[in-house]
Amino acid sequence: MSTLGFCNLTIEYDGVCAVNSFNDILHSGEWLCLIGPNGAGKSSVLRAAAGLVEYSGSVAIDQQEIPSTSAKWRAQHIAFVPQTPLMPDNMT
Repeated sequence: MSTLGFCNLTIEYDGVCAVNSFNDILHSGEWLCLIGPNGAGKSSVLRAAAGLVEYSGSVAIDQQEIPSTSAKWRAQHIAFVPQTPLMPDNMT
């Protein structure tokens, strides 16, 4: 059974706090709904889970800290689809 855990997750951009001490544990089959206005940090939490932003605190999948995992492991365990796709200019 898989778990996704956040412990004291804090994310800052240029010294401005976007997420302050977020804590939660999700077990296999559970859902998490993040609700808030633009700029509240919802996407930042998801980006931290995907290992795409720097943060303090802890984000772990099955007790493996995201920063300590290899790129291959993250590709096998994490999927992230942004609202606005990041497509290189030379791709059609």
